[in-house]
Amino acid sequence: MPGISNRKILIVDDDERYLRALGKTLRSEGALVTATQWAVEAIDILSQAGKMDLVIIDLRMPLVNGEMLLRSIRLLSADLPIIVLTAFGSAETRAEALRQGATAFLEKSLASSELLVAIEKIVESQRPVKDSFETTAPREIGKLEGTEGPIP
Repeated sequence: MPGISNRKILIVDDDERYLRALGKTLRSEGALVTATQWAVEAIDILSQAGKMDLVIIDLRMPLVNGEMLLRSIRLLSADLPIIVLTAFGSAETRAEALRQGATAFLEKSLASSELLVAIEKIVESQRPVKDSFETTAPREIGKLEGTEGPIP
């Protein structure tokens, strides 16, 4: 899967088995995976390790839950793609995670192939276009109030 090859992905999940399995799956596709079971360690990693291309976080974790981690990551980086994973999702939980800045909200029950497709789409949507001065502008620029779609 070329979309995630050589991409730095941080996974945060207190379920050690799921953490290992997802890490193994992403590594098999060429991703450069860092994994931790602790939200506090994730913040340290993001603060010290340099740029990550994607963060995948579990919603329900002890001590610092996924919602708190999501808010903390958003303080560090407004544009870092974040996927929130959960086995206990509801429409309200999904809406709240997206409102707080999650890029996507996915169920852990997804087959690994479906999860990989979702991850690839998110990572690819973040890939900068080479030699384009527009890539440094926020994504919202290109729309004017009262218009549909990007400015031609």
